[in-house]
Amino acid sequence: MTSNTRPFPRRGPLKSTRPFPRRGPLKGTRPFPRRGPLKGTRPFPRRGPLRAALVALAVLPLVGGCSSLPSVHGISLGSASPSASQYQAEPARHEGGTLAVGDWESPTNFSPLFNEEVPAAQLDALLYSGLVRLDPNLQPVPDLVERVPTLENGDVKWNRAAGTVDVTYRLRAGLRWSDGEPLTPYDVAFTWGLIVNPKVQGVLSPDGYRAISRIDIRDQQRFTLHFDRVYPKYLNLFPAVLPQHRLAGIAPEQLATNAFWGRPDVVSGPFKISELVPDDHIALVRNDAWSQGRAGRRAHLDGILYKIYPEAGQLMDAARAGQVSLALELPDDQLATLANTGAVTVQRRSQLAYEQVTFNQADPNPLTGLSPPWKNDPALLQALRAAIDRPGIVKKFYGDRARLAESPIPSALAAFHDPDVSLTYDVAAAAKLLDGDGWVAGADGIRSKNGRRLSFHIVTALGSPLRSGVRDELIAQWRKVGAEVTATEAHPSELFSGYAQGGLLERGQFEAGLWTWSIGPDPDGVYPLEHSSEIPTDKNQGQGSNFGRFSSADIDRNLDKGRTSLDTIERARSYAAFERAYARLGFELPLFERVLVVMASPHLHNLAPNAAPDTTLWNAADWWVD
Repeated sequence: MTSNTRPFPRRGPLKSTRPFPRRGPLKGTRPFPRRGPLKGTRPFPRRGPLRAALVALAVLPLVGGCSSLPSVHGISLGSASPSASQYQAEPARHEGGTLAVGDWESPTNFSPLFNEEVPAAQLDALLYSGLVRLDPNLQPVPDLVERVPTLENGDVKWNRAAGTVDVTYRLRAGLRWSDGEPLTPYDVAFTWGLIVNPKVQGVLSPDGYRAISRIDIRDQQRFTLHFDRVYPKYLNLFPAVLPQHRLAGIAPEQLATNAFWGRPDVVSGPFKISELVPDDHIALVRNDAWSQGRAGRRAHLDGILYKIYPEAGQLMDAARAGQVSLALELPDDQLATLANTGAVTVQRRSQLAYEQVTFNQADPNPLTGLSPPWKNDPALLQALRAAIDRPGIVKKFYGDRARLAESPIPSALAAFHDPDVSLTYDVAAAAKLLDGDGWVAGADGIRSKNGRRLSFHIVTALGSPLRSGVRDELIAQWRKVGAEVTATEAHPSELFSGYAQGGLLERGQFEAGLWTWSIGPDPDGVYPLEHSSEIPTDKNQGQGSNFGRFSSADIDRNLDKGRTSLDTIERARSYAAFERAYARLGFELPLFERVLVVMASPHLHNLAPNAAPDTTLWNAADWWVD
């Protein structure tokens, strides 16, 4: 699992990308690790996302209940590079004060390299600065650097013939760590060295850093990353830069477990920790050194009190009572019951993650020892997809407050979608497909073909009422077209464990499965889920997140093209072609995008929900309270 895509454990992480909820999986289950993929890709870690923007920013459209929703995208097809962010903070009319923020899970540490928990990612956004951040529209915003490097401005050099890329950055002049030491390109190079050092164990997503062959430091501000292959996600690298002068003395083998991460005493973000009481609260105060190199800009708030509640229900009650001004990462299965009040506003945005059904293509199936009923039968898969009333499911479980998923690529990446690819609910068409395909209904209404009943199991994780409800709805709707589907449940640790630990998904020990995949802010996040090279096997030591054992030359070709170009237009064509192949083959049934949900005081300004790995706290320096 080399990418940044997980099934979606919400609170936590992904080393690459896995299927389960991040916060959870049982207790609440967050929508997935927001920090991005897992090892492979998880189904929904909690580090995930939502946010909302109390401020009416035209560039930050929120997911609403109407059918006509504004598209959100982070690139322009008129250029070959990411477009500039249009984010503009509302000028503060009041300075100072401490904001109470609530969460329902406590971070175990504050290590952006090793910890993919959602609450940790959120606090890391306050503690650490990176080269570039992504705004809620997934457009890049300079953080430690003066400008975003692109092909157009000449900071990115792409040698197509050699397949190499050079990216030059210029740090802001005068940057300082919280202890007053200068922040320089040597800190960037040090961070890279840690990530690719084989003695440093447990780094979450080293793949893109391994594509860097060397870093040339030109002076105290400028440096160049030399990539030995094309890496379109170069702007996603270095979301946090680490202090060389503080960490260089720690042995690489001991870095992951060093006490520094429990309470970092040298940071570069707009806030720093002043008090920490595990499982109760974390007090942060403004880091005045952050203003150095930023033309006098500083955080408007004096501090943030990060309060931890034992479960999401208590957090929501606290928000309604005014005990916190912002409640983070609320379970999206509560959306249908949440309402605005005078004290709080509910805000939401689509996550970069989608709920889906995977139809395992392994032959023979490792669980049953038989060929799957859909072997060499695309008509059956299309019928199973057409039989499901996805809009009805969204209305029932989300009150129409979630967006339908048409493919694995998030709707936020609108420029990478083929607008003609969509899945239509049509029971009559599904029945006609089955009739024409030789699936004949028996006396009990269940269809058979060549002596085999149309019967299979669908597995889900224990502990998620939302997922159980969706599963039961799927089973009932499939029954109407003559498919007999039986529900099975597994503990999340059993379902989502790694290949070596016998995880049911990684081992392919299922017929069909229902979980959430977290994709991340680039369409290449689909690669570990759908490319045939990513099928976990003994031969590749279980590396990969293609749990459905999909194999398609058409899909492989287009995913390969998408990750080997820096040209946005070329990439858009490749991913649109991928979507067409994905829809034609029907290996998955995309249902809906998970939702990032927060509750916030109407007195909090510049809150801008962000499903990107930068989290809801990405722009906390701009927050102010009237």
